[in-house]
Amino acid sequence: MPFLWVATALVILVLLQRWIHTHLHGLILLLTGNPDLALYIYAIILFPGVLLHELSHWVTAKLLGVRTGSLSVIPRRQKDGSVQLGYVEYYRGKTLDPVRESLIGGAPLIVGTAAILLISLKIFDVPSLNTAVRSGQVDAVALALADFFDIPFVLLWIYLIFAISNGMLPSASDRRAWPAFIVAMLLLIGLLYLLGLTDEVASGLAGPVTRMFEYLAIAFSVAIGIDILFMVFLTAVEAVSSHLKGVRVVYGPGDGRD
Repeated sequence: MPFLWVATALVILVLLQRWIHTHLHGLILLLTGNPDLALYIYAIILFPGVLLHELSHWVTAKLLGVRTGSLSVIPRRQKDGSVQLGYVEYYRGKTLDPVRESLIGGAPLIVGTAAILLISLKIFDVPSLNTAVRSGQVDAVALALADFFDIPFVLLWIYLIFAISNGMLPSASDRRAWPAFIVAMLLLIGLLYLLGLTDEVASGLAGPVTRMFEYLAIAFSVAIGIDILFMVFLTAVEAVSSHLKGVRVVYGPGDGRD
């Protein structure tokens, strides 16, 4: 069940991120009426997530012995109309294998998930809140919510999860080596099967893997919940702003983020 939910939640996060990036940028453009100013305000709002994303690439490349180039967190508008919020240059020579390149590309997802999980467990105490909700007792839920909103700087922590969750998913360029990595893993599984070691390896990994997916389920669930709250807020503000200004933002297929 944790695996199924994590797979589903990852798809949901991708869809939510696309909507949020598009409508956040559109709302700021509606409020400012200035495309350049809107771009920079949009980038500033998502800056913690963008910074964590690019630093994850850079640090992972360094740890894996891959030569890096420049790092940027300055937004740029692409020729196709999309927005690139940041980038890290690293050298994809013949010596860079698919495993290391996949780890570099997937680093933001790993680090971002770990950051959300840390905030969820250490700051928000999500397991206690979940237990209160599952109990079905109104008093227990009310007490848990009261404790939640008594957390120091709770709005700041919520914002950080929002920024991180909308900056941690790998871009198309980050996923470049993933097909080769998946093929390598399938070949490894096939080799274990031929050697008759699949049952032994599976039994040894069952506990840790299940625990890992339970943690992923917590992190992704919190990210989805907070993203939905921001979606409701953005939708309401955009509707009110459109009504007051007498204009609306028209979204096309070129809108989005790289």
